[in-house]
Amino acid sequence: MKASGAWGLLLLLGCGIDRSLPQYMQDVPRSEGDAKRAGEEIRKELGAAVLFEQVEGYFLVASNDTPERFRQCKGTIGRVYQHLYDDFLTQKPEKPIRVYLFRDKESYEAYCKTAYEKAPTTPFGFYMARERKMVMNISTGTGTLAHELVHPLLAEDFPDVPSWFNEGFASLYEESRNRNGKLVGVVNWRLPGLQKAIKAGRAIAFKDLTGTTTEQFYGDDRGVNYATARYLCLWLQEQGMLARFYKVFKAGAKDDPTGLAALEKTTGRKLEEIEKAWLPWVAGLKYP
Repeated sequence: MKASGAWGLLLLLGCGIDRSLPQYMQDVPRSEGDAKRAGEEIRKELGAAVLFEQVEGYFLVASNDTPERFRQCKGTIGRVYQHLYDDFLTQKPEKPIRVYLFRDKESYEAYCKTAYEKAPTTPFGFYMARERKMVMNISTGTGTLAHELVHPLLAEDFPDVPSWFNEGFASLYEESRNRNGKLVGVVNWRLPGLQKAIKAGRAIAFKDLTGTTTEQFYGDDRGVNYATARYLCLWLQEQGMLARFYKVFKAGAKDDPTGLAALEKTTGRKLEEIEKAWLPWVAGLKYP
């Protein structure tokens, strides 16, 4: 999830010098010396004992967790990054992205209070777009890390991506596995709430979901919005259509900012027919 409330939903992806970023964040480290200097600056902020490594060229990863957990997190970053650029994205970042991984709730909250003068609004983690910084409580698992990794990379490739797809696509990787050499999303904890909302008549129609503004998406019904968007993406994935949908959507977003026309073009069905197929499919899923 992206940072919300007073923290933003901010996006600053301009080229050139960004005065809001420290010098070491102005360009991707091109040498071991550049990476070392970035690590030194991050350790000044987080403490000399933190582990640090440049991962996949673009991620400046720091953690106060154990070396073993650090290796696991680096593996998650590498798998998600490679998958996204193999199947979906083309535009690489122009500036590095900081990834701060805290070993527990206490150190995560302490950092947030120091850096932002308030407790975090989520127990899991968030991405601050203006700062190009991901902040995680990694004790909650690597699902949030996978989710948050999608946001900065998707924003580089599709700057006008609407919130429903931004969050639906990112949350797809909260729980994933390898299938025939590909990373795929699988059923996760968001399913029971979605099924309950559908049974209670509180589901959101695809036309309404895709038409939400950013404020509406993250409003009081955000739980249902997240789940519906995720399971629409999962359905497209299981139909073998997600990558094609993304390409069609991005290419035509100027005239189709909600993605509805892209959905119909990709599936060859009218929106009502898509929902008619999706609803019983969701009802038949099981978790855990």
